[in-house]
Amino acid sequence: MADLGNRIRSARTARQISQTELARRAAISRQALSAIESGVYQPSVGVALKLARELGDTVESLFAEVPFERIDAVVASGAEGARGTRVALGRVRGRVVAVPYFAAPRALAPAAGTIERTHGSRAAVESLRSAAEINSMLLVAGCDPAVSIFADWIARHHAPVTVAAFGRGSKQALDALGAGQVHVAGAHLRHRKTGEYNLDAAHRALGRRRTVLVSFGRWELGLATAPRNPHSIRGFADLGRRGLRIVNRERGAGARSALDEAIRDLGLEARAIAGYEVEVPGHLEVAEAIAAGRADAGVTLRVAAQAYGLGFVPIREERYDLAIPEGEMSSTPLRAMMESLTSARFAREVAMLCGYDTSSMGKVVARLS
Repeated sequence: MADLGNRIRSARTARQISQTELARRAAISRQALSAIESGVYQPSVGVALKLARELGDTVESLFAEVPFERIDAVVASGAEGARGTRVALGRVRGRVVAVPYFAAPRALAPAAGTIERTHGSRAAVESLRSAAEINSMLLVAGCDPAVSIFADWIARHHAPVTVAAFGRGSKQALDALGAGQVHVAGAHLRHRKTGEYNLDAAHRALGRRRTVLVSFGRWELGLATAPRNPHSIRGFADLGRRGLRIVNRERGAGARSALDEAIRDLGLEARAIAGYEVEVPGHLEVAEAIAAGRADAGVTLRVAAQAYGLGFVPIREERYDLAIPEGEMSSTPLRAMMESLTSARFAREVAMLCGYDTSSMGKVVARLS
């Protein structure tokens, strides 16, 4: 609409016609013409024809919508080449990456464009964003529900930088980072023997790429239950009881790794646990399934259980780290992220809203090479 108004105003001033005179010739009020030129009013077909005639121009040139820009992008895993797939667009390692949004049960996610066609890993994308907006987009993969709080903070304190968050299990997030499909990957994967978090998993996924691991916070992982824990669940061992149903996470997720490790240690049979094969893609989705009565328990975070008013049995404290390619640290989106992570006020906000221990937020845990 604003582009339409600008075109009419430019055509009128180029012909040295006043707003009052053009309104008179087109048989509309000056206020209506002012609204059209301001981009707040769409003229009818009849008015459009009159304005075009008086300005000596065609309706098509004055009123045609400006087409969206077509750009070439690298398609992240999962797009499957489907036309119309909604994507976020960001620049990673100098390339524009199109990351698909999958179905969201709670909200329709905004998108930066849609895929027109694909050829292998390349895609023609009808972009709804300018080059400057794409360059200011931070693509984050991970499973932390607090990413929405982070995105809100960035929007309030570091505009024009914005955040597009993609729910991925820890391994999938690290794999996406290694493939150059996102700027940041969040992970909470514990090494079975050493008890260290994320170092081994990052090495495996990223190889020799120079990467920085930055602490986001520490959280409680445990078993969410129905309110007031009616089945008296006390730990992983209870999941083998008859009559209990669980909801699980996908392979590669930190919560799934914790469950599988416990199953091995306790000598349980995964196939004997009702619901073990039922997978959902995030911590909040685990809590949602229990709140809806589709399961009696599931491994998730305390903050997710609290969000749905569930019971919670703590199992262990974990460290959630953000993996960042060292070569990208100087980019505008990542500078904004690091400034946020080292803000005491932001750390307090996350601690207050999520219950995380954010005392080490923003500190470099390790440098991988």
